[in-house]
Amino acid sequence: MIPLSIALHPFRCVSLLLLVLSGGSLALFAEDGGGRDVTVALFSTHPVSRVTVTPLGASAWTARCARCPHKPLTQAVTVAEGDELFAGGTLRVTDKTAQDQGAAGRTATGLWHLRGSRATHSVDVVLTLPSERYVAAVLNAEAAHDEPQQSLVALAIVARTFALNGKHYIALRGHLDADLCDSTQCQAMLLRPPSKAVEEAVRSSAGETLWFGRRRAEVYFSQNCGGLTEDASEVWPRLHGLPYLRSHADPYCLRRPSSGWRAQVALSTFLEIARNEGWRLPSSIASVQIAERSPSHRALRVVFVGRNGERATLGASTLRFGIGRALGWNQVRSDSYELGLRNGALVFDGRGHGHGVGLCQVGAAEMAAEGKSVEEILGFYFPGTAERIAATDQGWQEAHVGPLTVRSTQHLSSLRQAELMRLWSKAQQRFSPAHPVTPTLVFAPTTEIFRQLTNQPGWALASTQGAVVTLQPEAVFHEKNNDETNTLLHEMLHVVVESACNERTPMWLREGLVEVLAGERTGTSQAMSSRVIENALREAASLQRSEQAHHAAAVKVKALVDRYGLATVRGWLSSGVPAGAS
Repeated sequence: MIPLSIALHPFRCVSLLLLVLSGGSLALFAEDGGGRDVTVALFSTHPVSRVTVTPLGASAWTARCARCPHKPLTQAVTVAEGDELFAGGTLRVTDKTAQDQGAAGRTATGLWHLRGSRATHSVDVVLTLPSERYVAAVLNAEAAHDEPQQSLVALAIVARTFALNGKHYIALRGHLDADLCDSTQCQAMLLRPPSKAVEEAVRSSAGETLWFGRRRAEVYFSQNCGGLTEDASEVWPRLHGLPYLRSHADPYCLRRPSSGWRAQVALSTFLEIARNEGWRLPSSIASVQIAERSPSHRALRVVFVGRNGERATLGASTLRFGIGRALGWNQVRSDSYELGLRNGALVFDGRGHGHGVGLCQVGAAEMAAEGKSVEEILGFYFPGTAERIAATDQGWQEAHVGPLTVRSTQHLSSLRQAELMRLWSKAQQRFSPAHPVTPTLVFAPTTEIFRQLTNQPGWALASTQGAVVTLQPEAVFHEKNNDETNTLLHEMLHVVVESACNERTPMWLREGLVEVLAGERTGTSQAMSSRVIENALREAASLQRSEQAHHAAAVKVKALVDRYGLATVRGWLSSGVPAGAS
């Protein structure tokens, strides 16, 4: 990694969101660089009265306010009514009042805000994390375990578009605000390490969202549309007139096994739900019928008739969400159903799962299984839209230049290709790999995408992980008068050096040897032990500290090369540094 002589906050990168109100809907001219930090309300489906916060790692901290000094968090603490806690690092937050202990915990790395309110008799937990990690958590929860890769990437793009498209969670009065929540009211999510398939789907589409013209599109998805997607305006009237969210037949969904289902809700249970939700229904229900349907035959309004003839109308989506919150989301799975009152229970006979608007996950998986591309899947469910990072690019483009794979949003000229091959040859001449290496070069279109792809602070200029080199945008090099060619050579040297390393190779030896091979640092440096250099390289608190550690590593390795020879020091990358040599 090469540091950059600018300072940005390593976690919260400044982003500009220009909100445009249009027909009651919220649209975005995306100036967020293809990503941003998002806030998520956790435990959003039920009240929480007490939680335990447990640190998982040495970097966990707490603070009394958002800008107060940090104090190390070394043991578990409890947050209840009247308490407030700001925290960071990798934590496990456990709902101590939950009956289902399997669903009681949330583990994640990020910024945390916990507040126990006496007014609401509950504890709010809001997590701030980068949008790419949020998308991975959504795929953890929403994607099938055997999801084909093309439909998995399509789902990642839809989930990212939804997340970056403004605020979707409306906090009740007295509760902490957030952009999103962790239930299907927004997008379900599971905060756990992603599978390799999910990780690749998120990384390969990093920053890509769906656009309609020069605006980011409004997008949604559901599990199963039952063979006919729903018009968005039938579910959310504010979305009237969006041509890419109109109802249409989905033959791919019908090629999968039947989506039929039945749910029964006892009247006594239903009336209790109605009281808790504040619905004004007859106290004694004699009959129920669907009063209005959408063109896709989904219920829009349901009429309840009392024994004395009184009538009350309820929106079908309101009905479904109320039952879902009380009994679980697998009861009334969609608004496409027949409804009757039999043997003292409401009986739903339906098909599909979810609201049916936008992408149908079952249909998308079938399209992928039939060999359809990501572009074809998204084009079918959102006709007229395009995958991009910004309004004017064409999304990620991939080119192959000899053994190099190059990912960028810009066309790669023949001169540029020749320059990349020249630098790769030069790196191999200085440190010939023992076996063929095939690097991937990723030219990030924005600093935000660089930050999210690498998990590096904004002042880092480039980052190499294995054989993948990721660089800041070209404009950043020009702005700070840095030579991109030298940076590329440096990172390609990292690739060949890393090919000779193993998990035990110390960071100071890796970094120092690259510095020596690149011929970038000479002279003396501040005296630092191997352990201090190692810690500073792994968790540099600032640009200055990073530069000091890199310089010290270079000086240290240069002395070893002068004393023992390059071939011997190279051998230590795999065999380990002998006692006394370091």
